This record gives sequence, C-alpha cells and structure tokens, in this order.
Amino acid sequence: MDWLEVRVLTDGEGAEAVAETLRPFAYSEGVVLEQLGDMTTADPDALESTITVKIYIPKEEDTTQKRTQIEDALHYLGRLYPIPPPTFHLLKEQDWANAWKSHYKPFRIGKHVWIQPSWIDMDAPEASDLQPDDIILTLDPGMAFGTGLHPTTQMCILFIEQYLKPKDTILDVGTGSGILSIAAAKLGSGPIVAFDTDELAIKTTHENAEINGVHHLLKIDQKTLDEYPIKPYNMVLVNILAPIIINLFKNDRLIDYLIDDGVLILSGIIDEQLADVETAVIEAGGRIIETKQTRDWVCLAVKKGDF
Repeated sequence: MDWLEVRVLTDGEGAEAVAETLRPFAYSEGVVLEQLGDMTTADPDALESTITVKIYIPKEEDTTQKRTQIEDALHYLGRLYPIPPPTFHLLKEQDWANAWKSHYKPFRIGKHVWIQPSWIDMDAPEASDLQPDDIILTLDPGMAFGTGLHPTTQMCILFIEQYLKPKDTILDVGTGSGILSIAAAKLGSGPIVAFDTDELAIKTTHENAEINGVHHLLKIDQKTLDEYPIKPYNMVLVNILAPIIINLFKNDRLIDYLIDDGVLILSGIIDEQLADVETAVIEAGGRIIETKQTRDWVCLAVKKGDF
C-alpha cells in the first residue's frame, strides 16, 4: 500500500492541538506520529522543542477535497496559535517505513533502558555508550506512536523504572509501538495486556514483542477499554491525549482497573490541560503522588485516594 504523508512542523505547545486537528483525517482515526526535531541525543532536556506531527492516509483516499479540508482545519487552528501550512508527500510502502530511520539513533532513557533501533547493529558506533547493565529494547516503531524520543514516552518509562515491582501485572492502554509494555516486561513485570484501536499499532507491537523475546508475557488486542471486564492490575499505563484520559475516567471507570495500592501512569498531557486531568483524577477517587514535566509535557503517577 502506498501512502500520503501529511506533515506539520510545530512546537510542544502546538503539537497537541495539531494532532487533534489531524486525527480525524488519519488512517484508522488515530495513527499520529509525533517526532522531536532533534533525534540524535539521549538527553531529554537537550531535545529541541520543535516537533513534527505526521499522519498517514492511504493513497487511494488522497483527494483534492481531503487536502483542502486538512489545510482549512489547520488554517482555522492557526488563528488561535501560529501553525505553518501542512506539507504533503506521496510515499511508497517501503519509503514511509524508512523515511525517518536515518535520524533515529540508539539512546538511553533513565538509568538502564537502552533503545536500540532494529536496523542498527549492536556493535555499530552509535551503540558505543551501551553499558553492561542496560536493558535493551530493540524497536521498529513503524507508523505507530512510540519511538521513545517523545517526552511523553520517556517520562512514562522513568516512572515504570521507578514504581514497577517484580511480577506486577500491567494494562497498557493505547500501546502504540508496544514500547511501554516491552520496557515493563524487560524490567521484570508479570503478564501484560496491551491494546490499541489501530490495526498497524497492533501489528507493530506483535513484531516488537517478538524481537525482544517477551511475546509470551503480552496479550495484545485491537480493542477499546470498555471491551475489557473490570479487573484490577498492579500498574496501568496510559500515554494518549488529555481529553481521552479524562473521558476514560468519566465514562470507562479507568481508576477501577487499578488494585488498591497500584500505580496509574498518565502521559500525553500538555501543562495547560493539567488542571482538567487533575480534576478528573480526584473526581474518580484517585490522588496524584508524583509529577514529572519536560517543557510543556506532563506525566502523572496516580494511586487510589484512600491509600
């Protein structure tokens, strides 16, 4: 299948709004890849604030009308916040898969998590900083969200590294590339349920779990949260978008998927949306125990309120 890539260059503050504006046009209504402008450093604080928001549309759905609709939607958004016009690129199947790979290098997150692109050899110069006690995640994110480069993903992994206990059960809501589930599995978790609404995300998660030898720990589904019976987990991971997180609390009883002393990790939150997410957490019976922030992006660790 060939693809139309729609690309918008923005910053951390505008990325959330751009992603939400583009989402209805994207394949399966949710395949949005956000990548930081500087992908060559492992230091989250050194990452540039420039973000490229990309969506992909099957070539057969590429019409003049759809391109005009996308341009108009971003034009109206630009009245509220400076947004450049989108660029459109037709990509062959192999081209979209490889378009960004030259910029994606190995790097470390936290103390021991090493992200290794699957197409780079372990003995390549780019992997020279690998330490003996590093836990290696071999990834090919494809079109799925979850390269490990975005602050939302990095902060989640830092919290997983901090709060995960051996054999903890995990629920990964909107798994993307599977990066958070695979990190948890390699850090010593127990069984993991990882799901996403997007078919390509599920395919990517299966492939990455196989590459990393943790597929036996993961149950991977193309579902939504309300399709699962409420069953408490030790850790719940939600790296999506603030409006979706709020909806999961209000309509899908997200907090009830957590054991009494478990940890719920929430990410994908722009700081200006933090108050609304905090309200949703409290109204659902949760309490925020720790907050991480990288520029405009916020990640929360949450427990049930009575403990």
